[in-house]
Amino acid sequence: MESLQPFRHVLVIEDQKARRIVVLEQSTYSVGRESSNDIVIYDRIVSRHHATLLRIKKSPRHDSYFYRIIDGDLEGNKSTNGLMINGKRCESHNLKHGDVILLGNKAKLSYYILSNAIDIALFNPIESAKVESLSEATISWSDNYKSTAIESEKLEQFDRDDLMRLASFPELSPNPIIEIDYEGNLTYLNPAASIKFSNMQRASLEHPILMGLLAQAPNVEGNLLLREVKVGEEVYEQYVHFLSENKLIRSYLFDVTERKRAQENLQYQAFHDSLTNLPNRAFFNEQLAIALANAKRNRNLMAVMFLDLDGFKNINDTLGHTIGDRLLQSFAKRLSACLRGGDTLARWGGDEFTILLPQIRSAEDTIKLAQRILNELKLPFEISENQIYIKSSIGIALYPQDGQDAETLVKHADAALYRAKEQGRDRYRFYSSSMASKASLLLKLEGLLRQALNKNELSLHYQPQADVKTNVLTGIEALLRWSHPELGQVSPVKLIPLAEETDLIVPLSEWVLQTACKQNRLWQEAGLQLVPVAVNFSLRQFHQPNFVKMVMRTLEETRLEPQWLEIEITEAAIAHNLDYALQTLQSLRQIGIRFALDDFGTGQTSLSYLQKFSFHTLKIDRSLIQILKDNPHDSAMVRAIVASGRSFNLRVVAEGVENLQQLEILQRLQCEEVQGYWFSRPLKPEDATQFLVRSRVEA
Repeated sequence: MESLQPFRHVLVIEDQKARRIVVLEQSTYSVGRESSNDIVIYDRIVSRHHATLLRIKKSPRHDSYFYRIIDGDLEGNKSTNGLMINGKRCESHNLKHGDVILLGNKAKLSYYILSNAIDIALFNPIESAKVESLSEATISWSDNYKSTAIESEKLEQFDRDDLMRLASFPELSPNPIIEIDYEGNLTYLNPAASIKFSNMQRASLEHPILMGLLAQAPNVEGNLLLREVKVGEEVYEQYVHFLSENKLIRSYLFDVTERKRAQENLQYQAFHDSLTNLPNRAFFNEQLAIALANAKRNRNLMAVMFLDLDGFKNINDTLGHTIGDRLLQSFAKRLSACLRGGDTLARWGGDEFTILLPQIRSAEDTIKLAQRILNELKLPFEISENQIYIKSSIGIALYPQDGQDAETLVKHADAALYRAKEQGRDRYRFYSSSMASKASLLLKLEGLLRQALNKNELSLHYQPQADVKTNVLTGIEALLRWSHPELGQVSPVKLIPLAEETDLIVPLSEWVLQTACKQNRLWQEAGLQLVPVAVNFSLRQFHQPNFVKMVMRTLEETRLEPQWLEIEITEAAIAHNLDYALQTLQSLRQIGIRFALDDFGTGQTSLSYLQKFSFHTLKIDRSLIQILKDNPHDSAMVRAIVASGRSFNLRVVAEGVENLQQLEILQRLQCEEVQGYWFSRPLKPEDATQFLVRSRVEA
């Protein structure tokens, strides 16, 4: 004789025939529409052998068990329509109290774990008669009971309302229901409560669910109390009814753990950056407000640090945003390791980060931290087989001398960051009052430059290049100019770096290329001298993924033949990614575009570059020409460059030639072409046209 189980496992079946109840006691049940199944489902859409129920012990040493439902039979044959359990499609599922199983479109199985019919009667005596008759007709607790479904003729004694009331019994509820009396005695637990809180009897009034309820009984208005209770890792909403007439306290519990976790996750996301998991700007501002209030109250010093990654945009452009994102994550971890307890590191946006030091003894504390950060960045970041060296610029603002409110402190730390970048990057700078006007000017210039692209305030000037012996025009370089109604002529020294610091360098470079190619085509159609027009490209623009397509599209739109375009790039653009540079130049060279290596002599370019990249032109940087004097020591570098260019059969152009002495020295050094004020200043389009007209006549 088997020992009596503390719980009964029940299926309430609803199909086209009727609603009926099956008490599960066998180890295996076959479910389907064929009559040979242990549980027959009357629905044509249900498969012949739709599912299988298996009884599984929770532990070899424990008598308790549960049922698992499997799609199809035990030979691996699946049903046609599958199983839908609690709204989700499953191939197998460990059943829990209250689970709802759909077979096809209409057939439904509801699974419950019941203690016994006597418990139901005790909880709701009004229904006891019906439960007892149901028990007599369909459920026998005798040892020789063989599980079976309610016969259809016995079902006739119960109408639909009876069955609906049965399904609404506390015993069938998937949510825990608990009752105690005013003496603190536990009078009722439904099966869901017994399963969920197995230690309830032992813990009694010390259990979190029951704790404090007796003390609340005289004080609750309206006999209803709602509270939130945490039991282990789970959170419940507890609705407590104080039944004063019966001297009972009844609790209904609803598991809100997932909802609370979702709320906490939303709260976390609202104040944290999803990429680095650092606090975000909103969180930083909250902490800064708290720190300011404490600093004012306690009269202590505090600091805000603003920092970013030097050259991060180039990494994104050349290695891709995936590598860039991983670099930001690694950078954030290194920064976090540098901080003291109580400091706050936040991602401000993009590659910008802020650090709050809520309490410092002196400015020396910020210097130590800044230096620690710069030292940590000397080691490379290993990301996807790439060794990436990164540097950072840091701006520092102190409270109270640099600002007494949050907005001012952050703004002044940002201004100090700009100054650190201007002075060479990879360093920190404290804020000073002279920085505010410069930072404001840069911000204003950026906004005006964006407008200039749309208001036709930008133009190109063209500076000719000539043969030093014959004065014959050999080429012409397009140079960007910005004439603003209020600011006047904005120097290229300010314009180009500003564009490179923002996203404007990309559309700006495309506009320059389009305008230069169009102008050269107009000169050709007018029958003027055929010369290549040279266009400069920054490192960032050159490393754009669509650079080749952009150049080819521009030539097609302007109808300029490729040999009349010369692209100028610097040593830095090549050295940044040799493989990319080689592939890009080869692609454009194949269609006939010319290339010039600009600013040669100022970097660490290997002579092997001249052979590997097959340039057409080598341009000597103007800084070498400006110091050129008629003595062997000063002219040695230029002599070596000219010789290197001639050995590689390159056209060598000296930039920045401004006087006769420089020209004569270059002639003696056998430099054949020059560009500079001695020959011609940069010319407006109409003046450049007249220059070309004169050149044609003189030729």
